[in-house]
Amino acid sequence: MKRSAEAASLLVDRAAAASKVNNNASSDDATLHCVSMIASSASLMSTSHHMSSSSLSSSTTKSTNNNSNQTFLTRFINARLLQRDGSLERGELTVDSSTGIIIQIRFDSQQHQPLQDNTDNNIDHNQQISHTVDCRGMILSPGFIDIQLNGAYGIDFSNGGCEDNHDDDSAANNSRNNSGLRIHDIFQVATSLCQSGVTSFCPTMVSSSRDTYRRVLPLIRSARKQQQQQQQQQRDNTKIGANILGMHLEGPFFDPSKRGAHDKRHILAPSKGIVTVKEVYGLNQVQEEENDNDVDYSSPMLEDINIITLAPELDGALDATKSLTQPSANEHNVVVSCGHTGATYEEGLQAISHGATLLTHLFNAMNPFHHRKPGLVGLLSSKSKLASMGYQRPYFSLIVDGIHVHESAVSMAYNSHPNGCVLVTDAMSAMGLGDGVHALGDMSVNIKGDRATLTGTDTLAGSVVSMDTCVRRFRKFTNCSIGEALLCATLHPSNVLNRSVMQERATEAPIGVLEIGARADLVVVTDELDVVATWVNGKIAYDGRKLL
Repeated sequence: MKRSAEAASLLVDRAAAASKVNNNASSDDATLHCVSMIASSASLMSTSHHMSSSSLSSSTTKSTNNNSNQTFLTRFINARLLQRDGSLERGELTVDSSTGIIIQIRFDSQQHQPLQDNTDNNIDHNQQISHTVDCRGMILSPGFIDIQLNGAYGIDFSNGGCEDNHDDDSAANNSRNNSGLRIHDIFQVATSLCQSGVTSFCPTMVSSSRDTYRRVLPLIRSARKQQQQQQQQQRDNTKIGANILGMHLEGPFFDPSKRGAHDKRHILAPSKGIVTVKEVYGLNQVQEEENDNDVDYSSPMLEDINIITLAPELDGALDATKSLTQPSANEHNVVVSCGHTGATYEEGLQAISHGATLLTHLFNAMNPFHHRKPGLVGLLSSKSKLASMGYQRPYFSLIVDGIHVHESAVSMAYNSHPNGCVLVTDAMSAMGLGDGVHALGDMSVNIKGDRATLTGTDTLAGSVVSMDTCVRRFRKFTNCSIGEALLCATLHPSNVLNRSVMQERATEAPIGVLEIGARADLVVVTDELDVVATWVNGKIAYDGRKLL
């Protein structure tokens, strides 16, 4: 057993090294997946979990070893596994559900030979395959990652319950719960998202009052911490839901003329750079704590935030961007995205030189492309120019609901920079509810079909389509391969968040990839990209029986 453990440790090291080599490549270059690697963790613990779907064949292997330290594993067989280059390779994948980590991968094809022929030799006597899930030739993909989700299923992440965040006579005020957002609301969204294949999401706030930021940021932080604790302690099939990531704060540092559905009362410039940013969000400021044992209402922190969308041309915006993306030692790095902006092409280049790496919902709330004034859209075709400056092209998010962006524009953007395309829903609270009047922050929104507009106007106000719908429509609009469409909802958003490889001092496993050491956040989909089943942290989160 000692030799087996040593071999497994060596394989893990090789896998990690190869993963780092692959991921150091520029996002502008086609990234190829490393050869198949097989490994097992040296010290694992848990009990087995029953996993099944009416479309999947699942079997359970009984063990005669009653050792309390025994670890039971789940193996997915007869699957086509999504690779970093978008190819689909037939093979099998093994997960340790107690840690939620992928520990083995084996491919059938000649070009992906396993490092050892007998993979079970890499599993010591305290680890046994307890469940086998037959994917029947369907696609096994990393779970979808939505980095811009304002809410869903009747829950609004910008609902701070603050009286000064809205007008007393607003329809949004009449429709919202006066108590505001609660932790159980966030968990409700997380659980429901799994049916659309989403396994991780960034709760997103529209431009809001300072009091709302001070209440919602600590609330989301508490929900995220509670979820992480539940995942560590989980020993049954209780569904925890999609992973709650750091927040995406969309605003309020916008060009007023490009504010879209955001309330003009909250729009301002970060005139004092990072100082203004911290003042508006209430970062690291002493505040009066509320009496709620479930919520840590201590001051919001940069660590609560993954992404900030701002207009780079505003006074103080470039200084804020540099401070957020290039912090001093031991400070949290925040992704800065350009959006709701009237920035020119030249101002976009400046933003990138100061650390911006993303464009928020491309084409929407920004200057249109013109052959003499390309605006931010022109950055997608500026690979050589940016490379000469020492930078890479930015990632760009797209709302592919068939309403926000014409299919021709979707195809044009993707073909200009395929490795930079990130699908987002930009969904608001009405997603999953149907037609009617709903709330987005302190605004009233009318829903009819897939279209969401500010009540009484034609201004688009987010979307109401799910991520799996966006993936299907994206493939239809671009005529890309199945794998290429999946990458835009998995690997690419993970790259934006710098979560596709293990980083130094990182405490969280990679997401958005099927590789040894990555989180076992998985989705099984058909060739039509319909979601069949979803696993989060190695445990079943959605069984898909209602789809059959």
